[in-house]
Formats: sequence, C-alpha cells, structure tokens
Amino acid sequence: MTGNSDQIIMEIHSCFVRKHEYWVPKGKNWIARIKGLDERYGYERDFLETTRLGREKMFLLEDFRVGDIYEVASLHTGPYHGLKDTFVCIEITETHIILECISPEEVLDRISNEESLAENLVQRLLKVVTKDEAVELIQVYG
Repeated sequence: MTGNSDQIIMEIHSCFVRKHEYWVPKGKNWIARIKGLDERYGYERDFLETTRLGREKMFLLEDFRVGDIYEVASLHTGPYHGLKDTFVCIEITETHIILECISPEEVLDRISNEESLAENLVQRLLKVVTKDEAVELIQVYG
C-alpha cells in the first residue's frame, strides 16, 4: 500500500458515504468490489458509483457490506503517487465504514473459498434432494 495506513475510515452521512482521506482531487479515484479473478485485469470488479451531494462526490451506503473485498485506488502522477490496494470491510457503524488492508494472497484465499462453497452448493442443488434436504439447504445458504 502506498498510503500510510492499514485502515481506511469513511464517514457515513444518512445513506451516503464520504470519500476517504486519500482521495486525490485531480487523480484517478475508484472503489470497486472484487467479485473474482480476471485474466486481463487481475480481479473481476464492480466499480461503485459516486453521486454528488452538493459539490461533494459520495458513495451509496448500500454498496458496502461487511466481509466484502474492495480495491481502493487514488492515483496521481508526481511526487504523491497515491494509494492502490485491496481492503476488506470489517465494520459498518452508524457513523463510519472501516476498511482494513489485506494482502493479495488473502484475497486469493477468500475468493477460492467462496468459489468452492458456491460449487459445492450447486452440486448439492443439482442432485435430487428430499423435501427435508431442500429445506435444510435453504436455511443454511439462504
């Protein structure tokens, strides 16, 4: 991480989230939810949209979920090169969202665990199940 913190704390205002302290005014800035791996870009990502509240760009609170992994970038050329790293959302309070930096290895571990859970669920759903087994699967996996 080229920033100087292992955590990013962003303020919540109603249903909006204020941009983080590393945001570069004239740079390239984004927050993207990491969904998986991509051959071309490394990570398959959903970029979070910003909205304007007055003169300030903000994110929607509903786009953040505890446990989700995000790529946060604020890049600028020159003496200050900014931040580009991966973070996991560890806490959402009434006033703040807290993202904690995680290593690329941990991102890969989490993605592969989620994919194997999804594959297991699909395999179990594709086989013929009894009514009781179906109810149990629905209760466990929602």
